[in-house]
Amino acid sequence: MTGFEVVDAQGTVPLTVQDEGAGSPVEIRQWIAGRPVVGDLTVRYRAPTDNAPPIRGSGPPFGLRTEGGGLSGAGSIFLVQPVTTKLYRLAVRWDLAAMGKGATGTSSFGDGDVELPAGSADRLGSAFFMAGPMYRHPTQLRTSGFSSAWLAGAPADTAAVMAWTEKLHAWYDVNFKGGGELPYRVFLRFNPVNPGGGVALTNSFVATYDDKTTAESMKLTLAHEMLHTWAPTLGAHSSRTSDTQWFGEGIAVYYARLLPWRAGLIGADAFLDDLNETAGRYYSNALIDTPNDQIAGRFWEETLVRVLPYDRGSMYMAVVDEKIRKASGGKRSLDDIMQKLIDAKRAGVETTQDTWLELITAELGPVAKTDFEAMLAGAVQRPSSGAFGPCFTASTTTLRQFELGFAGKSLVKPVRIVEGLVPGSAADKAGLRNGDEILKPVGLDNVQSDQKLTVTWQVRRGGKTLAITYLPRGKSVEVPQWKRVEGVSDAACKF
Repeated sequence: MTGFEVVDAQGTVPLTVQDEGAGSPVEIRQWIAGRPVVGDLTVRYRAPTDNAPPIRGSGPPFGLRTEGGGLSGAGSIFLVQPVTTKLYRLAVRWDLAAMGKGATGTSSFGDGDVELPAGSADRLGSAFFMAGPMYRHPTQLRTSGFSSAWLAGAPADTAAVMAWTEKLHAWYDVNFKGGGELPYRVFLRFNPVNPGGGVALTNSFVATYDDKTTAESMKLTLAHEMLHTWAPTLGAHSSRTSDTQWFGEGIAVYYARLLPWRAGLIGADAFLDDLNETAGRYYSNALIDTPNDQIAGRFWEETLVRVLPYDRGSMYMAVVDEKIRKASGGKRSLDDIMQKLIDAKRAGVETTQDTWLELITAELGPVAKTDFEAMLAGAVQRPSSGAFGPCFTASTTTLRQFELGFAGKSLVKPVRIVEGLVPGSAADKAGLRNGDEILKPVGLDNVQSDQKLTVTWQVRRGGKTLAITYLPRGKSVEVPQWKRVEGVSDAACKF
């Protein structure tokens, strides 16, 4: 921030700066007033744009960056917010004169200038903002329902895929018995490090791409993140203190392929491809049995740990669904549990891990608790051969485990120095050495899913810059995969 100035009724307010969380995933700067504030407060400053790759290659796309003649960023990065529990009315005003003709502004709150009723001031931090010569679908501005926006440089077929996403949004509204009338915006923006993912924010989702991304490849990511708008959450007030990402991300992965399939927006083969990608990554994960209570502390430093809530959670959901269908003679499924949790969310009733356990125990009896505790402890989740309906059956294949070849924590420090090099690993054989400084982050989450994808590190060693490329794979393991059952038509597949 530059030109930071705070003025009240008595003039300039003296400030001291206090930084918290240095070196952690979330760093916070606070400005502390040197005297009591009198009357209205005006804060002025300039926020810099920064197109440099993030230090954490897999961090969320929050930074304020420019592209396609415009800019975008999350409010948590560039908007200063009061630290208070007081409720405020908020107004967003855009001055885009310097951007030239055709520039418009939009945010998670709506298009153009908007006013919001009294609420928490931290709403600003959980919103996304974009301005410039934007492309949109639908082209007419809306105050409710689905809309999307992006700047120049997005994949060529983006408009068609946004139309697909709008259809899925409408289908979610029917499937979950309402909720689609609320404003929901999809923002697309460039990500130089870890494209293809994104992050959910207030009434919105930010999807990312690079120059190799096709809009078609983003469909299930959009399905996943949009589902979070309807999906229930498990709150912290519980007899269990463990992180609940296994639930939130697990149901999103599980349903993000299933619901578009039910809606007729993807075919059985696309469903199968996504299922096998998840299964391959999960069952070949060398850290597959990491207990749930260890994931949060290692989430950003270890890519193998970072994907576990998604992969383990989705396979656990498949196991639970299969058992409920069997116990009820096909009359009930995981869908019934989800709808109960969604209804509770809409009624303002907090749901926790205890709530989840009560619901599945009512369906399955005491074994549900045993299975749940085992899952949290890291037990491998194994849906049966027929868990995904009559169209698919289980088989096995051989995959090589992802192996970075050095300590993952090397990549999440401000200066990325290689340490913990694994002797004999592909990284070692390619010439990487302890003490090398990695100059540019590389997104690794997608690499785990592609057995043939290499990684290239730009490193500095002894004053020289080197490019070191290798295939980050280790030992071979047998993993479950599903395949089509011959003679079963697509029409008979869905469950």
